[in-house]
Amino acid sequence: MGKMTIFISILFLLTLVACGNMPDPDDASADAQQTSEDETTFLTMPEIDHWLAITDSIGVELGDSNLVFGQIVNAQFLPGGNIAIADMMKTKISIFSQQGEFLATVGRKGSGPGEYLVLSTFAVTEHGGFIVPDAMGGKLNFYDSEYNFISAMTGFFPTPPIMISSVDGGFVGLKPEFEQSEDEMNIGMGLYLWTDSSSHDIEYTRNMVLFDMNDLTSSVKTMVFFDTDRNGHIFTAPYSTEEYVITSLSMDGEEVWQIIEDFQRVRKTDEEIEEEREILRSGMAATGTPPSMADHFQIEEHKVFIGGLTVDSKNRLWVYNTLYDTPVFRVYDCDTGEFLFTAALRTEETHENVTLSISRYGILGFEPNSDNWPRVYIITPEDTTLFE
Repeated sequence: MGKMTIFISILFLLTLVACGNMPDPDDASADAQQTSEDETTFLTMPEIDHWLAITDSIGVELGDSNLVFGQIVNAQFLPGGNIAIADMMKTKISIFSQQGEFLATVGRKGSGPGEYLVLSTFAVTEHGGFIVPDAMGGKLNFYDSEYNFISAMTGFFPTPPIMISSVDGGFVGLKPEFEQSEDEMNIGMGLYLWTDSSSHDIEYTRNMVLFDMNDLTSSVKTMVFFDTDRNGHIFTAPYSTEEYVITSLSMDGEEVWQIIEDFQRVRKTDEEIEEEREILRSGMAATGTPPSMADHFQIEEHKVFIGGLTVDSKNRLWVYNTLYDTPVFRVYDCDTGEFLFTAALRTEETHENVTLSISRYGILGFEPNSDNWPRVYIITPEDTTLFE
């Protein structure tokens, strides 16, 4: 399971809390995944064409409260070069210069206009504004490039989308879904296009599974990773431990191209499973959910093939391949699907769990769970021509 998927599963729990369907920890299944040395497959690192390196960081262990983070869940470069950092624990989006100087905040914790109850991520618009989902508040908050609150979009059921990518005239988002009948409840995820209201304009995919209170993680398998480019394409990849598939869609939902590649399945180690459970605990604590619930989650025992999609400034699609011990990306041409190169982050033991955030404006990294203090890393390619 990718680290972002952990936070999506936390949002599923919050949705269940809002619907009054939270299972009793004493009644939940406590089945643990068992892995052993002979079951675990360790893939050899592929040949890497371009290496990325950590060159600076923002954040301190003690001192200035603006630089002490709790639970970083997103960090992105902004069009003008500043850096936005979302802290789930502090329910706060902070803006910094590249030199680490604190500049401003976007919104604040609360239930009023421009405020949010739960902060899990944000999206940056082309003009440097923000879209901030608030699952518990049932709304999306919109801010301009000066970080002023503009408006809120409400009326979503059961929650607003929890992952968003801004597009011309609207946004594409991944939204939790429920279906209730007399006999059963289904839970899942839908990927849609919205423009001017909470009613979606186009449905791209919708995956549903039977709701099982003792197997909440099964809902995670209904999600898709996605991003959009400036030419009106949407790129999707299913959460899957079985297949490596990427699909390009036009804005109206027609398939443009598809990539299918063959990779060996990789079983997680006990340490990796426990690391994911610890990320889940800390995320639950930040959102007010009992951290003990994490002990009753059945963590997926195999690594997911694709852990994220993102488009860079040169209209290249970076596909996070989670099968290795360090972040590895396969990069494709957005227009044709042609494979271009591989890239990876040079890591040390102290930075081996860094999650990369690649956008049109630069590359950042952070560790959702670390033995050190939370911080955001500024990352640059060793080949300075990579983004020229």
